Amino acid sequence: MKFHRTLIAFLLCLLLPLTAFADPAFYRVSKGDQQHWLLGSIHAGKPSLYPLPDPVERAWQQSRALVMEVDLTHISQTQWQEMGAITRLVDGKTLKDHVPLDLYQRTLIAASQNGLTEHMIAPLRPWFAAITLTQAALERTDFSSALGVDQHFAKRATESGKPIIGLETLLEQLGYLASVGDNQTLMLESTLDELPQLETGFRDVMKAWQQGDQAALVNLLKAEMAPPKLQAWLEQTLLAERNHNWLKKWPTLPNESFIVVGALHLYGDQGLIALLEQQGWRITPLTAPGPRTATD
Repeated sequence: MKFHRTLIAFLLCLLLPLTAFADPAFYRVSKGDQQHWLLGSIHAGKPSLYPLPDPVERAWQQSRALVMEVDLTHISQTQWQEMGAITRLVDGKTLKDHVPLDLYQRTLIAASQNGLTEHMIAPLRPWFAAITLTQAALERTDFSSALGVDQHFAKRATESGKPIIGLETLLEQLGYLASVGDNQTLMLESTLDELPQLETGFRDVMKAWQQGDQAALVNLLKAEMAPPKLQAWLEQTLLAERNHNWLKKWPTLPNESFIVVGALHLYGDQGLIALLEQQGWRITPLTAPGPRTATD
């Protein structure tokens, strides 16, 4: 469970203090006699995030199934074992052998500052070392992955017996992340550059999510995901390619599904909203932007 939340936390980086927030983007998606609800998620939070707005709660009560990026309630032991081959080095070498020495030394300093040891970091592939460092830094804030929107509804579905459906498997998601390939050293270097400003650097992203401001989210994505090679990889592979693959499964979803995916998957010309509209689905916003005050 913790491993999956680590991945998602890195993908979106929407893990910032909630000082004031508006209703997040939430939609009814309908076509013919089919109807679903679509919620853009953040993957960590704190108690002040809840309860969610009334339209979200009403739809949840009416829904018949929860659809998430990955269904963590049905991960086989084989998948957990295969995960190691994707995230850890298997050639008898360590991270030190795969990155420049100065970058390795910077990695160890950042690890120590965030409660990790060389023994924990050394066996990891560079891309997963970057994710691990990001999650470790985020865990030193006031946020909890267990209070992320996706985990919130996964817990409620499990308690109520509501079916949970994954749009992809854990190994499929790992494959997307591993596809950073030759750019993984750049990914690690960029992560180390951003760690000291991790919380403040994404404050505007959180505000945009809180207000359901899709234009701001898209602009912030382009601004924050530098260098350009990493930005292109995130936009083309981690967002657009996965969106298209998810849509192939859309006709198989139970009617009146409650769909929770990372907020950035909704927006842009390759976002779920635009792609669904192209396929004839009607998108009806159920919440409206505009700040409302909340206290911790």
